[in-house]
Amino acid sequence: MLKSSLFILLLVNIFYSNLYYIGISTVVLFILNLKYNKDLIKHIKRVKFLFFFYFITCLFQIFYTQEGEVIAKFYNFYLTKEGVINFLLNLLRIFNLLLLSWIVSTQRLLEGRFLKYQDTIETVIELVPEAMIMIKKRMRIKSFFRYILKQIKVKN
Repeated sequence: MLKSSLFILLLVNIFYSNLYYIGISTVVLFILNLKYNKDLIKHIKRVKFLFFFYFITCLFQIFYTQEGEVIAKFYNFYLTKEGVINFLLNLLRIFNLLLLSWIVSTQRLLEGRFLKYQDTIETVIELVPEAMIMIKKRMRIKSFFRYILKQIKVKN
């Protein structure tokens, strides 16, 4: 039952562009995470930096969309209703995918070969804060990828 309901929520997330449906699926996924995911706070803390970067990218999208009903104008940039709706849709979709992946990983819904990929992805997500520290140290990209791959190999 959980697998099929998560699959339906994934399909809603992919194929619907209505803010109302995406918002309802976000609420449902958040409630499911509260019920099934004991480490929800830990997961949110791990991904908040990555989510912040995506949030900034979505903010740029608000000003990039110049067509539609103008809400406000800043110099030569227009804040439009369609830009705000696109911003919210994209932000909620990414958040929904994160919530889906957390439920799938905590409930171990994947089996066989996919379980190995799930463990690798979890390791990479755990290394995101370390990656930001390495970027601050101005580490070369080649050394950065070697470090990440070495950590994945050690965990597996």
